[in-house]
Amino acid sequence: SAAGMPALGFGTCCRKTAKGPALVSSAKLFLASGGRLIDTAQLYGNHRDVGLAIRESGVPRESLWITSKLLPGKELTPEKVVRSVDQSLEELGTPYLDLMLVHGAEGWGVDRALDLKLWKGLVEAQRLGKVRNIGVANHNRGEIERLTAETGVMPVVNQIEYHPWVPAETRELVRWCQSKGIAVTAYGSLGGVKNKAEGDAVAAIAKERGVSNAQVLLKWALDQGVAVIPGATSAEHIQENLRLTGFDLTPSDLLALEGSGMPKSFRRWHSCKSGCAS
Repeated sequence: SAAGMPALGFGTCCRKTAKGPALVSSAKLFLASGGRLIDTAQLYGNHRDVGLAIRESGVPRESLWITSKLLPGKELTPEKVVRSVDQSLEELGTPYLDLMLVHGAEGWGVDRALDLKLWKGLVEAQRLGKVRNIGVANHNRGEIERLTAETGVMPVVNQIEYHPWVPAETRELVRWCQSKGIAVTAYGSLGGVKNKAEGDAVAAIAKERGVSNAQVLLKWALDQGVAVIPGATSAEHIQENLRLTGFDLTPSDLLALEGSGMPKSFRRWHSCKSGCAS
């Protein structure tokens, strides 16, 4: 398992403020507020900004958990994967990553042969000490089982779209991963920038508990043993996302959330084939 991985992190994907000075500022706010996990990816193009924020924060590297993700280029071989990891380390200004994920599989147009090459590359990067833990994102059970059977190395994390409105097969995938000691990290918890954690059932529970909509949705995942990586820009939202203790969701809250219709503007990513959030 991904021993030592914080359950609550800071996502750096898919918003206008996830690059440049705005990201440096918000990431430093997250670290100053006590957060310790930053999630990035080669695809996001913000490694240098994340690295700058970490250096300027003054937080010791050994106190942090940095996750990135390998962009699955069709030209990649295991040897090129290791060089790609080296480039990410240089951009981030760190001697190692705590976790590197293969960013996508069949849902990203990555066939079985390429998925295996990418995984073998990360296995080698881990052997060389460049990456302390390796995992996957947007992979279903069959894809994880194939990688494990071919290499003898099981991913320690699977990062997937996860919120109260995913299909039953996604919930089953989470249970299966956890039964195998694979930690699950949720993305898309708040529905994206157009939704911002809206929803009637969410709002009703938030009002009753005296918390924000976002806190309800994040707590929903944490209560199931699933890590979360919400993104935020303002100090208010960053600190709010870190305050997920002091209230509980009841069984009736869960029924209300999961039985409600998905909010109209809630973003679905559909980054997996069957067995994930398809």
